[in-house]
Amino acid sequence: MSHTNLGRCFIALSLLLPIPALAQTAFTTQAVNVRAGPDRAFPLVTWLRPGTPVNVIGCINGWRWCDVVAGGWRGWVYSRYLSGPIRGRSPVITFSVGSYWGAHYRGRPWYSSQPGWNNWGSPGFRPPPRPRPPVARPPALQPPVARPPMVRPPGRPPEGPPNFGPPPAGQRPGQGGNRPPR
Repeated sequence: MSHTNLGRCFIALSLLLPIPALAQTAFTTQAVNVRAGPDRAFPLVTWLRPGTPVNVIGCINGWRWCDVVAGGWRGWVYSRYLSGPIRGRSPVITFSVGSYWGAHYRGRPWYSSQPGWNNWGSPGFRPPPRPRPPVARPPALQPPVARPPMVRPPGRPPEGPPNFGPPPAGQRPGQGGNRPPR
């Protein structure tokens, strides 16, 4: 194989490398929120403990917010909470809600609010309201279930208060029976 073909193969293979392979490693300096976009207004994806290693994919212009990958989660962290020389070393990247959310957040509860975020960064932008949690609905009314009759184990007297009713036939009050003494 010639040097030209070998060089072309190397370039082709390097283009196939996933972006995280080019990422810079940093650590969180304190507990941090990972957001769905480069602003505190974006929904919370997860949070990371202090000292968590992250791969920095890139940062927006000015290096204020960085796109990170940590433990299978992907999102944006405010760069002040990342250790290491991020500024100038991480590539400057752009953020687009549609493509970013489409690639990383399908199925998340706030994914359906994506159209409300498309104007993020424009003057007068207001984030859409947070999605409400599902309302617990009571189960459909069903007829009451009849309780089975209570069965007492054999050989035990019935529980409950003694019977203070009239004496059995042929007995007068005070002669045996279940009447309490006076």
